[in-house]
Amino acid sequence: MILVTIVLALVVAYFRAPLTGFQNDRWFFTWLQRVSGWALVTKLPAGQLLLSLALPVVGLYLLRDLLEGIPVLLLLVLELWVLLYSFGRGDLQAELNTLQGDLQRGDSQAAFHAGEILSTDKRKIVAFDLPALAQALRQRVSYAYLERYLAVVFWSLLGGVAGALLYRLSVLYRVSLVQQLAQSDAGESSFDGYLQLRTASRWLALLEWLPLGLASFTLAFVGQFGAGLSCWLTRWFSGRPSAEVLQDCVDDALGTDKIVSVGGLEITSAENIAADCGEIRQLFKRVLIFWLCLLALGLVL
Repeated sequence: MILVTIVLALVVAYFRAPLTGFQNDRWFFTWLQRVSGWALVTKLPAGQLLLSLALPVVGLYLLRDLLEGIPVLLLLVLELWVLLYSFGRGDLQAELNTLQGDLQRGDSQAAFHAGEILSTDKRKIVAFDLPALAQALRQRVSYAYLERYLAVVFWSLLGGVAGALLYRLSVLYRVSLVQQLAQSDAGESSFDGYLQLRTASRWLALLEWLPLGLASFTLAFVGQFGAGLSCWLTRWFSGRPSAEVLQDCVDDALGTDKIVSVGGLEITSAENIAADCGEIRQLFKRVLIFWLCLLALGLVL
């Protein structure tokens, strides 16, 4: 039934149904505050990470097991709700429309702001020229598709809706640590926070490693056929951040000359960057369609 749930969730996301009602994270941040107050747990960064994520996920797994006997339709609704909650925050298509609109108007300042929103922790974009801005936006747009959709779909296939929830809570856990560090003063508490953030980042990178490999492999087929396939494994096992690896694969899928150009033309204006973002959107739409076709084939078989 998880295949049906995934297809329905992607259809809902495709038609841009408002997910705000499904994605209220207040309960999880309240839970994190409670866990952070337990001294025995906070002494070890891994202990806080484990407790913060394990109890909600195990609780969902047990609830799913207890409700095994209820009507299939009700169970489908429950799983669909959890999967929609596990998708990334915000309306990615609306955010990309805003970004492209800003670039087409030549409003680089607004484009910087729109690009920062794509990041889960709203990190600042550092770019001093148009090629650097194009590269930064390419990385953020590509990773946004992985974080908001592809990784969630992958873990729901492997671990059901509990696997999808684990990934989303891992992202939220890291975001909460980034926000805490931004608000805290330098000192011992800040040092402990950095240790926790490093642990959370490594855990998230581990969760993204498998879906990153599959997404990178798919890009070699839906973009320029076979481009980058020879160095796919090398990149996948490189240990670099997911966003950097994915950007390299997108560069190959769109063509090696597109790192500093769009359609063979040098990037000389913000409009060129807008065209580049549009090509990336189409590329990841093909990735999602490819995955949907595989899911549909799984349903038939």
